[in-house]
Amino acid sequence: MHTILFNRITVSHAVWMVAAVLLLVTACKKENGGNVQPSQNEKTNQWVIENMRDVYYWNTSIPQDRNLDFDLGPEEFFDKILHPDDRFSWIQLAKDLEDDLSGVSTTVGLGIGLLQINQAGEVIISVRYALEGSPADEAGIERGDIITEINGRALTVENYQEVLEPYYGSATFRVQLAHINENDQIVVDQEIELTPVERFQEQAIHLDTVITTAGGKKVGYLFYNRFLNEQPNELLDAFFKFKTAGVSDLILDLRYNGGGGIWIAAIMSGLIQANFRENDPFIEYKYNSNYDDETLTYYQLFGGDSDDEEEVESADEVVSAINELNLNLPRVYILATNYSASASELVINNLRPFLSDANVIHIGETTVGKNEGSITIIDEREPPEIEWGIQPIIVKLANKNGFGDYPNGLDPQYEVDEWDYLPWAPIGSLDDPLLAKALGLIDPRMQPIAAKTMGVKAQTARKLHAVKVAGFEDELNRPVPVDIGRPKKPFIR
Repeated sequence: MHTILFNRITVSHAVWMVAAVLLLVTACKKENGGNVQPSQNEKTNQWVIENMRDVYYWNTSIPQDRNLDFDLGPEEFFDKILHPDDRFSWIQLAKDLEDDLSGVSTTVGLGIGLLQINQAGEVIISVRYALEGSPADEAGIERGDIITEINGRALTVENYQEVLEPYYGSATFRVQLAHINENDQIVVDQEIELTPVERFQEQAIHLDTVITTAGGKKVGYLFYNRFLNEQPNELLDAFFKFKTAGVSDLILDLRYNGGGGIWIAAIMSGLIQANFRENDPFIEYKYNSNYDDETLTYYQLFGGDSDDEEEVESADEVVSAINELNLNLPRVYILATNYSASASELVINNLRPFLSDANVIHIGETTVGKNEGSITIIDEREPPEIEWGIQPIIVKLANKNGFGDYPNGLDPQYEVDEWDYLPWAPIGSLDDPLLAKALGLIDPRMQPIAAKTMGVKAQTARKLHAVKVAGFEDELNRPVPVDIGRPKKPFIR
């Protein structure tokens, strides 16, 4: 274990600029033949509108109060005030919102994709991963496994949403496992029961390892699935491993990473890039007209400009860790797909001014296109009077050169679609087409291995007539807004 690692931190999802008065909005009385206490919906919606008019990026598009129905349920009310271009703001019960952003959920721990395998509309589930320590992991389910039924029901393009309901629920359910055999046929295995566990904590890192290529190069490989501000130690551990091994190249696998905190994304960027300097500009925030746009350096982003001495000390600790563990790489290989969003895209875009566009090598597919940042706003009174929390978009993001125009996603230099290669190989396996492509670019001696692997798996996918089910989005991998909040408590050695 690396000696500079820090204790856990508690992260505040409320940004510094949101005035306390907004979080302490009290319900107004309405005139209707006398003073009448507002309904809980009206009280909640009034709290929502006050906050949104202040910080929401598209605040000028919000209808006037007289054109709004404050008696609507909070979710319906919130949807009615969003701008048409806003794909990512949402409202949720505060306790669930904070859990979701911290990687805590009720789950069996499966990440899944859906494949249609014939013209009749038959659908199978292909397992992307089983979270370590989850019920799915303990049941022996692995990446590349096939599920053909849930609770005895087969999936089709017409019914898959209904059949998947137990997967997203909290009750025990059954899955029929299967596999693809050497003759490219789907063979049924055993049926098993899965029981979701409450408050399961996902780990941001699914795998960190060092791969030695055929030519003797040492390559760091990091499968990073969520940008969780609460898990800096694990990230530093991984880079300590890479630094100690003397890696010459890094493959950062963000293929299913829907985003998360900007703070941890900036730490990752600093650990990768050559010639890290804490006072270099890292990011631009473009707010609504209530606030001035700003450009933040790494040090400012870490909290170094705070009036709080503990936050400044924390920022100094972060910089010290980056300086010690920085890989000083001239290039990085990033595996990203159309499930990669938010902070994943930010790392790609914001590293480019430091390494050049050509040296941030994106392999995979065009990303989601989320070039926006958000904050979590909850009622911080004790006890809270509003049980809801909101996650509104409040900024447009850009790198230090001012570029942030990628609403349609970031295109790869090398296009590889893992859906064209079945069955999916284990994470970190040389049989994985995205990883194989990266290794072939790093070391040409690896290219024959990659070509053989991809040829066999492509043939299997063609024989199955497998195509991705359009429109399906696994809730475990939905895009998560870039949270631009800062740490509430500092690092402590």
